[in-house]
Amino acid sequence: MTTIESSKLLLMRVQKAVGLINHLRDENKELQARFTLVENHNKELQELLDKVSTDQAAIEEAITSALEELDTSLAGFEFEDFGTIDMEELSEAEDFSAGEGDAADIETFEEE
Repeated sequence: MTTIESSKLLLMRVQKAVGLINHLRDENKELQARFTLVENHNKELQELLDKVSTDQAAIEEAITSALEELDTSLAGFEFEDFGTIDMEELSEAEDFSAGEGDAADIETFEEE
């Protein structure tokens, strides 16, 4: 192989390497841009998760407080104080709730 042929072959390899390097640089820039986008999205999601966690904690605290207040207010009541209804009254109430009752059923139910 002559020196000229060797030089041309080397030039072609260098040009191919330069082309590959440029392609890899472009791909690297694209991947870096996508990575930045994903990283920003993850930060937004983390902020949202933190907010939801804070809201959830506030809701849990409100529910706990409401249950404690309910327990306190019901502490003096006995279930017997509320009375019971018999099966016929229960059936009439269910019929009324289902839309099967009439005005006479309402009056009967209210009188008891």
